[in-house]
Amino acid sequence: MLLTVGDLRKRMGVGRDCAYALMHSTAFPSMKIGGRYYISEEALEKWIKSMESKKIIIFFLLSFIKFFL
Repeated sequence: MLLTVGDLRKRMGVGRDCAYALMHSTAFPSMKIGGRYYISEEALEKWIKSMESKKIIIFFLLSFIKFFL
């Protein structure tokens, strides 16, 4: 199943700006279809696990939040 920005916000508990920043990031496995960004559930789970295993998920998310402050 493909997740939208709204779905990503709910799953990760982040705000709109952070969700869009993630979707636009080249380090994030999103895809653009017809002007909208999506990520598959499987790709999101795999990305989260890879970030957790590297112990940088909090740093990664905080860097996006700080970018918008």
